[in-house]
Amino acid sequence: MKKAVVTLLVLAVVLLGWNSLRNLRVSMADEKGILKEVRRDDLTIPINATGEIRYESVTEIKSEASGTVEERRFQAGDLINRDDVLILLSRDDEKRNVDRAEADLVRADANYKRARITLRERKEIGPKRAQANLDSIIAQLNDAKYDYEWKQGLGLGRGTNESELSRAKALFGRLQANKKGAEAELKQAAIAVELAEEDVRLMTAAHTVAEENLQDANERLKETTILSPIDGMVLQMLVQEGEVIQTGKATFGGGTVLARIADISKVYVRAEVDEADFGVIRDDVAPLSARFGGNVAGAAAGEAMSEATVKVRVEAYPDEEFFGVIERLYPEPRKAASVVTYYVDIVITSDNREKLAMGMQADVEFTAQSVSDVLLVRHDAIHEEEGQLGVYVPGPADAQADPEPRFIPCGFGMDNGIYAQLVRGDLKEGDRVYTKLPRSTDDEDD
Repeated sequence: MKKAVVTLLVLAVVLLGWNSLRNLRVSMADEKGILKEVRRDDLTIPINATGEIRYESVTEIKSEASGTVEERRFQAGDLINRDDVLILLSRDDEKRNVDRAEADLVRADANYKRARITLRERKEIGPKRAQANLDSIIAQLNDAKYDYEWKQGLGLGRGTNESELSRAKALFGRLQANKKGAEAELKQAAIAVELAEEDVRLMTAAHTVAEENLQDANERLKETTILSPIDGMVLQMLVQEGEVIQTGKATFGGGTVLARIADISKVYVRAEVDEADFGVIRDDVAPLSARFGGNVAGAAAGEAMSEATVKVRVEAYPDEEFFGVIERLYPEPRKAASVVTYYVDIVITSDNREKLAMGMQADVEFTAQSVSDVLLVRHDAIHEEEGQLGVYVPGPADAQADPEPRFIPCGFGMDNGIYAQLVRGDLKEGDRVYTKLPRSTDDEDD
């Protein structure tokens, strides 16, 4: 028990001593102030935005065929090539559809040929037969007319009698009626030709439909082997082996989605840029080919893609940076709770882009303004004295034991909130300036 008490007392003394030493160091730093060197480096002023990782496109895979899933050959995340076999369906249902379509085509072909034969018969025989019958009746009618008129001209008692005259009259009238009937038959034969031509057209259309149905049935039979339409990556496989799927042509909803394939040839961020920053990005950062308005295509002819000027970070890789270029600015705003933003697409060009997955939230940093190889002063070293901006530097070493800091007026350019560009002032690289003045100077300023 005594050892434990002694140990606790020793620990307490150590902690109190460490805390006192720490406070002493802070106090000494406050007394002497904090100095930082003027450095030479590049300076950038970024514009920040957030966005989402996207791929070039996502394709939903459906099948024109119905059947049971017999085999699926890939899983989510697999890389695939165009025409790779994704899924195999049973062929039984679609093979029966092909057999039915073939039988329908045989019937349609027979009906078409019969319609053609009927048309030929009605063109070549029907009208000629009706015309011949009409010609025969006309000849008989002419004879009967002559006989009737001759007997009528003789009169009764002059070589004819009432019975002969009556028979001649009746024959003449009957042949007149037969002539009208033959003329009607000739017209009917012409109409029969037109009807036969219509039947041929109908049978031709039916034959065409039957051919198309057979072609569709064969295509659906081929669709039992489902191929990838693109090079890309499998995002999802949405069916299991043994599952029955319906053709997209037979269902109102367009059929079962079997898989989702992403074209990953291009990975990009669709960022939302605040309205206040959008103009700077459009005018100073984006290449001409990405801008909207005016003859952009003509203005950007021959323009090469600029070097990567957009920095991207994602939570999945907090210590890694990705880089890209602006591909497209969108003119339509997005409004939410009185905040207006605009979409900007940034194509990721860095070699590590394959690590990015669709849907990742991204922090985007645009380099809006930059200068290279300039003198930089810490932002917290800048003070104002009598309306002039400048910095404090240590006084001459030989002036006194504790020389007072000396104020040097300066001119500053770009400022990113951490460093400011020194454009005027009696300072050079390596000079030290106060980012926190000694305590006595602070007291005097207050």
